[in-house]
Parts: sequence; C-alpha cells; structure tokens
Amino acid sequence: MVFLVIFFIEVLITAMLAGALCGSLGVYLERMRLLTISFTIAHAALAGAAISIIFKVNPELTAFFASITAASLLEIAHSKLNISRELISMAIFSFSSAIAMLAIYLTPSVTLTSEVASLVLWGSVLATSLGKILLLVFLLLSLIIYVSAFRIEINTILFDKKLAEAEGVNVNLHATILIILTASSISVILKLTGAFLVFALLFNPSMSSIKLTYRRQPLIGALLGALAGGIGVFLSFYFDTPIGATISISSSVILFASILASIVKERKLRQKILSKHITQLVLSC
Repeated sequence: MVFLVIFFIEVLITAMLAGALCGSLGVYLERMRLLTISFTIAHAALAGAAISIIFKVNPELTAFFASITAASLLEIAHSKLNISRELISMAIFSFSSAIAMLAIYLTPSVTLTSEVASLVLWGSVLATSLGKILLLVFLLLSLIIYVSAFRIEINTILFDKKLAEAEGVNVNLHATILIILTASSISVILKLTGAFLVFALLFNPSMSSIKLTYRRQPLIGALLGALAGGIGVFLSFYFDTPIGATISISSSVILFASILASIVKERKLRQKILSKHITQLVLSC
C-alpha cells in the first residue's frame, strides 16, 4: 500500500512538472511562431524512440539525440541556407515520420504489442522515475533562469520580431534556445504521454492561457498545464485508463472551458462598453 502511494505521488509530480514545462514553453513557441517546429521535433523524437526498440537501447537517449539533431539541422538550414523554418521543418517531419513507421514495421510483433504500443500511442505510468523527475525540474529551472536573464530581449521578440531585430536582438539565437529546450522536454516526457499525445501538453494549456489573459501567459500556461497533468493522473488511476490519453482529454476540457470563459468575458465587456456609450448619449441629450 505504501509503495502504491509513493508510486502515485511520483507519477503525479512527473505529470504536473511535464504539464507546467510544456504549458509555459507552448506560449513562447506560439508567440514566436515556432509551434510547427515543435511538431516536427516531436516526430523526430518519435523516430528516435522507435529505432531504440529495434536496437534495444534507451529510448529517452535516442529520442533526445534524434530531436536535438532535427533541431540543429533545422537551424543550420534556416541560418546558412536561408530556408524558412516552416519549409525545412516539414521536410524533417516527413522524413522522421517515415523512419518511425519503418522502425515500427520492422519491430517484432511481440515487442510491438507491448513496448511500442505504450511508447508510441498512449504512454505509460511505468515511465515515471526519480531520474525523470529530476530532469524535468532541471529543465523547468533552466527555462525560468533563461527567461529571467533575457526578459527584455524575449519580451521585445514577443511584441514584434522585426522591431527586436532592429534593436539588435539575436532573434535566431533565442529561437534556437527555445527549440533545444522543447526538444529536451519532449524526449523526457515521451514515454509518459505517448508520442502522438505530447502535443496536448504543448498546445492546449498555451492556447487556454492566451484566450484567458494578455498578461503572464507563460505562468498561466504552466499552471493550466500542471492542472491538466494532475487531473489526468487522478482520472487515469481511478478509471484505469491510459495516462497519455487521459491527460490529453483533461487538457482539452480545460481548453474548451477557457474558450467559453473568454467568450463570456468578451460579451460582458461589450455590454459594459455599450452601456457606457448609452449612458453618455443620454447625458449629452
């Protein structure tokens, strides 16, 4: 019983850290128009993880190596060959997807039904470990330190990329740092959420925070991501459902609730403005 409680706490902490990290990163990626690139990096990590099963090596290491390689190739092609990030990311996405499908096809059927299914499709609570928690803490602290150290430059980029470049801010450098942090994060949480569901933690909390407020969006995204991770773990244990899919559904419900809340907020604001105009018109008459 004690072991189960400790295991549940470890899974809960892992999911909440992963949600907070991805929720905050997602906001920066969206504001800097890098979400397409994160999609490509995730598929590169998927290809690396799938290859690891064939060669029976650590999937986190191969996923990390594949995602970092994809991120590096993307940035080299963008800066040296003057190719847009979107175009090169789609090329890498296509290649990574093909490699992942080929690796899955070549995997023995017994292994496919156990390791590949849990890794590629919906994730597994058994992926949780103390080492993974420490890695997530390290990545989250790295993001906080980076954002704090370059707050002015990052805020300028988020406000206007061209203005930031005119002010001498190295936009490509900051984009590269965020891409590397994203690649590292995806490779760490890949086995927990599943490769096809990791996007839910990157996209949904960030979209929710952007719909809810104009201020402190990375912080709100982190909180909503942690909330989605926590709720997903509770529901997964209670209903005995795949953890990745459950976290994805939780984050989607939070997103829908955020959209409804923003609609209600906008309507109230319009009514307030309309009432104010009507009052001023009546007083003027």
